Amino acid sequence: MTHSIENSPFAIRGHNEIVFILEDLAKHQALITLETHEGVVLVTTIFYVSADGKYVCIDVAADDHINERIVDSHHVTFVTQTNIKVRWFSSHLQLVVMKNGGYAFSMHVPSVIERIQRREYFRLDTPRGKEALICKIPTEAGIIELPLMDMGAGGIGVNVKGEIPPVLLHSEVLEGCSIELPDVGRVPINLRVRGEWSCVKTPMGDEFHRIGLQFEGLSRGASNVIQRYMTQLEATRLSLA
Repeated sequence: MTHSIENSPFAIRGHNEIVFILEDLAKHQALITLETHEGVVLVTTIFYVSADGKYVCIDVAADDHINERIVDSHHVTFVTQTNIKVRWFSSHLQLVVMKNGGYAFSMHVPSVIERIQRREYFRLDTPRGKEALICKIPTEAGIIELPLMDMGAGGIGVNVKGEIPPVLLHSEVLEGCSIELPDVGRVPINLRVRGEWSCVKTPMGDEFHRIGLQFEGLSRGASNVIQRYMTQLEATRLSLA
C-alpha cells in the first residue's frame, strides 16, 4: 500500500498542502473509510489537525473492542468517500483523551497522500423520507428492507435502525438483492458488505447505523440504469441549488 501511494502520479508530498487537505476534510466532516490490514472497517471523520501541523485526531468507533483492534494494527489505510478521493496510511494509531473527555485516534500527519478524482468514487445523497430508495436484501429469515443514504457507481450506503442484522456484519457477498428506482422499477444487484461502524444516537435513544455496500459483478444493464438515475439526481440537485 505504501509503495502504490508513493509511486502514484497523484501523490502529494508537500507538508503544508497535506495539512491543508486534511483540515479541509475536517471542516466539511467528510466521511472517511478506515480499514486495517486485518479487515476491521470503520467509517469515521477527522476531528482536527493539531496547531503545529504534526498530528491528526480522528473520531473513534462506539465499540471499544473495535477501537482496540484498530490500535493494535500496524497497517491502517484511509480513503475518503467524496468525489475527490484522498487516500493515505498509518503504521500506528494511538487512543488519546480530548479536552471534552472523549476519545480520539491520533496519528502523525502522513508524509505522502494520494488525491485523485474518479467517477467511480463519486457519491450522491439519495432522497430521504417517503421518497427514499429501498434496498431489498434476501436472508434466511426473510427480506430486509433498508433505505439508501447515498449511491455511487461503485456501491451504496444504507441506513439501519437499531440492531444490525448479522448478515451485514461480515465482508460477504449478498446475492439476489435489488433496488427500486423511480420510473424504472426493480434493479437486481449483488452486494458486498464493506463495513459499518458509523452510529448516530437520537435524543430518544434510537441508534442509526450507516453501512457501506459495494456492487459485486454489476451487469452492464444495471450499471447503465444506475448511471442514468445518478445523472438525473445530480441534475435535479443542481437545478435546486
